[in-house]
Amino acid sequence: MDKPTALGPAAAALAVSEVLTARGVAFTVHRHGEIRTVDDIRSRTAFDVENSVKAMAFTHDDRIVLAAVPGPARIRYGLLAAAVGARRTDLAAASQAVLRRLGMEPGGVSPVCQDPAVTVVFDPSVQRMGRVLCGSGRADCTLELEASDLVTIPAHAVIAAITAGG
Repeated sequence: MDKPTALGPAAAALAVSEVLTARGVAFTVHRHGEIRTVDDIRSRTAFDVENSVKAMAFTHDDRIVLAAVPGPARIRYGLLAAAVGARRTDLAAASQAVLRRLGMEPGGVSPVCQDPAVTVVFDPSVQRMGRVLCGSGRADCTLELEASDLVTIPAHAVIAAITAGG
């Protein structure tokens, strides 16, 4: 895998904003204390978890896969693996080093990724969510945008049922 140039989280959040601006996507950036879990979201922000899209990062072979699902949903790892042509046992949580290469940090993983080699798998339910909140690359900034725009941004996006209710 070609290793992307490492970006710090501040540069990554700027890069995400630049990607959205270049695509003509209307968005809002919300700054807040660091959030890494659903409990953090509930206790440290006024965000509604029901209107959020969480993104989780995985690797398989030399590929990076981001899974984007509604905030309260649980990823079905076998379905995610199948969506990218992998076996479940070959899918692993991305390390902090992989996140750093993407310019992201835990709690801020974004389905908006400037690396065209990254596959972003969206559960189909995301497309129907309306205005959503998602990671920016940083744990202290959250993006707000239309889900219908969000699913069109990645260079390599896959729409596949990866949750129980997909």
